[in-house]
Amino acid sequence: MRRLSTVAALLLAFACASNDAPKTAPTTFEKSTGYSVQPGKEAVGVVPAATIHDPQRNRDVELSIEYPIKGGPYPLIILSHAYGASEQSYEQLASYWTSNGYAVIRPRHADAGKGPDAMRAIFGEQTNAERERQQRGRRPSRQEIDKAAAARDDAERRQMARTWETQREPQWRDRARDVSLVIDSLDDLEQRFFELKGKFDHARIGVAGHDLGALTAMLAGGAKTFGNPPLSIGDPRVKAILAMSPVGVTASLGLNPQSFADIRVPAMFMTGSEDRGAAQNEDWQWRKTAYANAAPGDKYFVLLQGARHATFAGTFAPVDIPQTTSIPMRNPDNPYPPGDPRNPYPDYQPARTSGGGGPVNPQIGRATFNDVRLLSLAFWDAYLKGEARGREFLDKTAGTLGGVTIEKR
Repeated sequence: MRRLSTVAALLLAFACASNDAPKTAPTTFEKSTGYSVQPGKEAVGVVPAATIHDPQRNRDVELSIEYPIKGGPYPLIILSHAYGASEQSYEQLASYWTSNGYAVIRPRHADAGKGPDAMRAIFGEQTNAERERQQRGRRPSRQEIDKAAAARDDAERRQMARTWETQREPQWRDRARDVSLVIDSLDDLEQRFFELKGKFDHARIGVAGHDLGALTAMLAGGAKTFGNPPLSIGDPRVKAILAMSPVGVTASLGLNPQSFADIRVPAMFMTGSEDRGAAQNEDWQWRKTAYANAAPGDKYFVLLQGARHATFAGTFAPVDIPQTTSIPMRNPDNPYPPGDPRNPYPDYQPARTSGGGGPVNPQIGRATFNDVRLLSLAFWDAYLKGEARGREFLDKTAGTLGGVTIEKR
């Protein structure tokens, strides 16, 4: 029932979206590699609620588990949620990875539900306002657009500030311990739930995370902190990490360039051109410092044009929000069909910026999230499954294509 409720909520969230949503990238972006944003061929099974116990901390950790129904064992991805989210968040990512041959476990960290979901509240208000405008048959005014953009930016900054005010080394350590506890408990889970028997490949484990979850993933992958107390709590059983909206070098958090030097496992660092932190100077370039200071070798940096902090959670605002950078949007007069080599991004043209007076197409968030799914899957395939096509996909898309920039070192 939980999963059905999640799907229903997503459908409601997108109810105001048009049916002609833009595609993630050119047709050749998928066809030439065999990757698709559509669900994979594996039927997905779900254990919506499981509990494991850590006697050292006397703490129970709730889990949501998804797995391919047929066959096994499958590589395991442990997905760490953002501050204030929960083990039920990121369903679109979890189900997509699972349908493509991965088991996914989402632990519920101690901060789950503690952060006010200011962004969702704003989205809801704007959705209602948008419906009213549609009923009245008018477009939002520039004043309404600017007000919505300012409110959204303020909510993001406040949420970020709250995260780092309340979550410090003791909480970071507990989150990383939750990840290790999941790995410790795999045999027990297979014994307790017959449907999980033989589903987990204990030798191929990755950790993904968003926001504070990105720091969790990096700590599990070898990152260190130099605050009070210093932390060095990497888990050698973790073979690859995916950090979405990672925190960068921040002296006040005890994160200096050396903090990332011991991330030696394959790692992908994802951010967006509109993915900002609590401070004005915390932009995508700040987030990139985690990648720039990690140990070289099998490290990827992905910059998604137009992506905001909430994009990586699959959350899109069905409201006209002005942008500060140029991203693709639909061009009805495009003379070149999809896949035509003369058209670098079929059916799209650069969007107007806020300075030019044009609103951003709200559907671009969905397209950008599809990029998150495609690239993350290719990364897991390359470094958890050892498939050549994953590396080929990432190498082929290196550079800038359709609003996606990829670097490798």
